Amino acid sequence: MVCIHYYASNDKKIFSQISLSLHLLCDCDQYRLLHSVYYVIPSILNGETASLSLFTQYNPHGIFIALEGLGYFMMSVAFLFAAAVFAGGSLEHAIRWLFVASFILAVVSFAVLSLLRYDIVAFEVTIHTIKTGQC
Repeated sequence: MVCIHYYASNDKKIFSQISLSLHLLCDCDQYRLLHSVYYVIPSILNGETASLSLFTQYNPHGIFIALEGLGYFMMSVAFLFAAAVFAGGSLEHAIRWLFVASFILAVVSFAVLSLLRYDIVAFEVTIHTIKTGQC
């Protein structure tokens, strides 16, 4: 995203700045959450497991999976803002289409999976697949 920000023309820098900021928030949130899981291990080893189920990454109803899904969704929004930077030739048009399609797929998958009453894990796996295909 930093490269996209420096690539953007001056009139498009606001979009790349918003995209970069959202990416930084996503990454900080993901890694902060991941590191908080490491604090769960000593509690488990000491037998203090009364209220830890929400904080483990293996609980499909826990905060870890929900925030991870939110982080990936925020990344889709960041790609939507980054799409505004690319407006030139055919390569830029393809990149723009890819970023916009990623956002649309994220919104549609969330709506469809919610209507079908799938677990948040299904959305997390779906949006992770969308993001992996984009990289």
